[in-house]
Amino acid sequence: MNRMPLRIATLLAATLAAWQPSKAQAGEEDTQFWLNAIATGKIGEDTTLTIDATQRWRGADEVGADQQTIRVALDQQVADRTRIGGGIMLFDTAGLTEIRTHQQVTFTLGRVEARTRLEERFFDGADRMELRLRQRVTYNQPLAKDWRAVAGVEWLGIVQSRSRDEGTSTEQWRFQTSLVHRVNERLDVGAIYWMVVFPRGDQPARTSHIPQAVITYRF
Repeated sequence: MNRMPLRIATLLAATLAAWQPSKAQAGEEDTQFWLNAIATGKIGEDTTLTIDATQRWRGADEVGADQQTIRVALDQQVADRTRIGGGIMLFDTAGLTEIRTHQQVTFTLGRVEARTRLEERFFDGADRMELRLRQRVTYNQPLAKDWRAVAGVEWLGIVQSRSRDEGTSTEQWRFQTSLVHRVNERLDVGAIYWMVVFPRGDQPARTSHIPQAVITYRF
């Protein structure tokens, strides 16, 4: 009997079980669930195209309505350990739109990967374009045949706010862990957990718990 569907179902069920959309600690915490679909593959020598889409069930008035996103990105391998890339992303949140472009450079050293990304964010009704800088470090650990785990941390900082009366700031910290299973040479499935912390000055920080399910197809 083929046990592959059972393994996939078990992995996704573990992620779904972690989703409890409730309000905690007087609205200072929330729980969301995201479903990610990714298609990626080579389109030329050392050039990779990635298209990804997400449905984000956010389930809390404090963080806003559910979101849908789609992104197209290109990455170019320019050295043994270095990639550069860029892309564009569209967010829809209850009819409000954000268009986001980005440029990035990624360095890999063994199982450690460091990424620096600059984003230009355009919001409906904003005073101006927002600039956000992101610094991420991840560690990849093989666990068994066709299984791997990933852990990482990312800092996101506002360089130029969309509001003219606001300055630079740390927008959030993301602490990430995931478990990924390679089904075959073209398909991966995974379960992801993010703890996202939003500093709020003198007020207590806000925390979002975001379990996710991801399906990745390689063409």
